Amino acid sequence: MASPDIETDLIYTLKKEAGSALPIDIWYEGEIWIFHPIGSIDTTTSSDLEGTLMEGINQGMRWIILDLSDVRYISSAGIRVFIAAAKTLKEKKGELRFSTPNRNVSDILRLSGLLKIFKVYPDNAAAIRSFTAK
Repeated sequence: MASPDIETDLIYTLKKEAGSALPIDIWYEGEIWIFHPIGSIDTTTSSDLEGTLMEGINQGMRWIILDLSDVRYISSAGIRVFIAAAKTLKEKKGELRFSTPNRNVSDILRLSGLLKIFKVYPDNAAAIRSFTAK
């Protein structure tokens, strides 16, 4: 894994790329990266999330958790971002998982059929353990 200074620079770059329309906190546990968007993921903000995720994937992130605890709403544009990121990660032998969705977001994931595609965990710790149990 890269040195802590390089990782800190990478996190800063990704946060800067995200812009202000959708705040995204980013941190890591070993090789597992956690992206924590705050707000709604819709047509206005989905490009921020997509750009940040794709930049991270292009920088070598392979195991990503989307912490959805502070996401209020996900539109079809957000769902498209999830699917595109998962597809790109799969091509690079990685995986995208979700954690801590609230009731509204869980309903959106269920109604859109994403629960059949993505693994969802009740908290970040469980999602992290799921990767380390491989």
